[in-house]
Amino acid sequence: MKQCYTQLNKISDYINSIIKVFVFLILAAMTIIITMQIICRVFFTALSWTEELSRYLLVWGSLLAATVAYKQGSHIAITFIVEKLKDHKRKVVTILSTIITIIFFLIGIYYGIRMISLQIYQTSPALLIPMRIIYLCLPLSFLIMLYYGIVNLVGELTISKEIKG
Repeated sequence: MKQCYTQLNKISDYINSIIKVFVFLILAAMTIIITMQIICRVFFTALSWTEELSRYLLVWGSLLAATVAYKQGSHIAITFIVEKLKDHKRKVVTILSTIITIIFFLIGIYYGIRMISLQIYQTSPALLIPMRIIYLCLPLSFLIMLYYGIVNLVGELTISKEIKG
């Protein structure tokens, strides 16, 4: 079981490192696009597509960055009650909360896919990008977090068995 967790965690780390690069590239592109828009607005004619593209990049960047934050355990959490619990009870609460987040991610994937299916013919106003590409970030980010949640759950169960054994 520990070997399985180690492999899953290596894949998880690899996915996370790729996402960090994508988030960096998205933030760099947003910075360039917005700077370009400001320069063009002041000295030339405003570009019609920059606001829309920067908005969509912000959505993609935020949701992908949320996966990184989840992987690193950086989301806001109220842990003072859990920290007061004894080891076994703390482990049970951690496992239950991980299962609840996995269920939430599954619901997010389901409704993200439904949202994509509702936008099948719609395109963005300025760039004419199919909106299903924009909305793809929802189920994709939930899918990545689902994987991270499963890895966390396997890790918690593996550690629980090692403590008992």
